[in-house]
Amino acid sequence: MPLRFHSPCIFVSDMERARAFYENALDQTPSLILDGYVVYPGFCLWRTDTARRHVYGETDAAPQGPMGRDNLELYFETEELDAAWDRISPNAAPIHPMRTQPWGQRCFRVKDPEGHILEVAEPMEAVFRRLRDQGKSEQEIVAATEMDPAFVHRVLSA
Repeated sequence: MPLRFHSPCIFVSDMERARAFYENALDQTPSLILDGYVVYPGFCLWRTDTARRHVYGETDAAPQGPMGRDNLELYFETEELDAAWDRISPNAAPIHPMRTQPWGQRCFRVKDPEGHILEVAEPMEAVFRRLRDQGKSEQEIVAATEMDPAFVHRVLSA
């Protein structure tokens, strides 16, 4: 019986606030909207009272304790990282501002209005091109990013 991963579900107590954040600040478009459940490409929002009812059989609508908080990170990529920071940071609690990871990738992390961790980073392909534009050779880019040489070569040859 083959299993195929479908998507993570983010538990939220305030669906309207969560939708406003993901749709306005992160420019996500829902593909399905149900009562207590909204599906986006690659993930979904699940209102905690609905999740508790379906997962645990609880009928009390009041959320009781965290569900999935601080034990995962949602990862987004964009080549327009500075614009993403300007758009997202006023709507979220910063964990850290823009920084460059040891492998050369620029990113920032915030918490969404429900306290879930989001990382927004530039794609590694953009990192390779940026380093090439700074005059680094393909071998230097491989060493700086610790990425597979074939992957770096394929991206830079395209």
